[in-house]
Amino acid sequence: MAIDDAFNSAKTTLTFLHAYISTVAEEIGMERAAGLMTKMFENMGAMRGKMMKEQAGIKEFDAKAAWSPIKIFKDIALGQNYEVLEEGPQRVVARVGRCPIYEAARTLGMDAKAIETNCRAGWVRLGDAVVKQLNPNLNLRLQKFRSAPDDFCEEAIILG
Repeated sequence: MAIDDAFNSAKTTLTFLHAYISTVAEEIGMERAAGLMTKMFENMGAMRGKMMKEQAGIKEFDAKAAWSPIKIFKDIALGQNYEVLEEGPQRVVARVGRCPIYEAARTLGMDAKAIETNCRAGWVRLGDAVVKQLNPNLNLRLQKFRSAPDDFCEEAIILG
């Protein structure tokens, strides 16, 4: 039940965020709005990653150690439905099913290409900034974006 509450809460909040970004894009253009969104997400990710590293007290994060705080965010803040396909020190791969980021954008009528563009320019950049604070040799990548609402995305944290 708690994961459904997190998902619904995140979807509602993210619907407002997507609506705001769309409104800003109408005023200043999508390229400029996306650039500002990326800058904000990168700054927030760097700040969050720094806080996570200080709280964890771990000197050297590998992919598996970095997955732990990312997993908590997915569970508690987003209520995402995901399956870990691979988990090791060099690489963690997760398949994301139900996603409030995607569902919020769909609620507003955004097409799949716009959703993918926003995801790569925003949320993926945030996650990458987080893991880079944990270890500059880590990368978070969106390896596959869903092709339909009932499809999945695939994300990876990679060391090296």
